[in-house]
Amino acid sequence: MSKNYDPKMHSAEHLLNQAMVRKFGCSRCFSAHINKKKSKCDYNFDSPLTKLQINELQDKVNHQIEKDLPVIIDMVPKEDAQKQLNPSVAKKIK
Repeated sequence: MSKNYDPKMHSAEHLLNQAMVRKFGCSRCFSAHINKKKSKCDYNFDSPLTKLQINELQDKVNHQIEKDLPVIIDMVPKEDAQKQLNPSVAKKIK
């Protein structure tokens, strides 16, 4: 794990992914680089997002952050996790 890893940024990635899936019906990001100072998530789209779409996504994510909900980390055995995932994703778990 990167020395710049920040759990808050990791949680923000999950919030962004959920907002993207709900708003655009797209898949989760195909690539993510999460660091304390700067992070990025890559999605497949036919065209760049508009400023309005970006602002709406930002508002949705910020609204969830402002709720200050608890973050629960639940460690499960690898085999149990693979059973819960889409088969194509489960194959990638090391």
